[in-house]
Amino acid sequence: MPRVPVPVPVLVLVLVLVAACTPPGWGKPLPDAASPDGTSSIADAAIDGAATCDHAFRLEGHAGSSSVWLTGDFISWAGNPASGAIQLALGGDGAWTGSYSFTAGPHQYKFIVDTNQWITDPTNPDQVDDGLGGKNSLYTCTP
Repeated sequence: MPRVPVPVPVLVLVLVLVAACTPPGWGKPLPDAASPDGTSSIADAAIDGAATCDHAFRLEGHAGSSSVWLTGDFISWAGNPASGAIQLALGGDGAWTGSYSFTAGPHQYKFIVDTNQWITDPTNPDQVDDGLGGKNSLYTCTP
């Protein structure tokens, strides 16, 4: 089958249409209000660690428990440390403590006491519906 040459005006039209389909700013970093030159981005800040918050957790009143873990949407609601839940440590004062480094934004979480009792954070009044008739605690990281 012989090749049919494509006329130059058709080729130019195709290139113009392809270029027009690229959104404005494609491939450029998002401007950051905190950046004087507007060249850094939220993604860059997350990579540099600037868009994170280290948050400490403390659960009192469960000194007799065998374990307390932290879980939430930030770790896909892991149900145990083997699947990603954060194991808290029992201190000499009877409180369970631990921390986690969050990315910027809102995060829902709960404590898992003795491997099967999922409870909200009694010291955090910020709660949202969990979709199952209960509540999740809410922490918002604002770097």
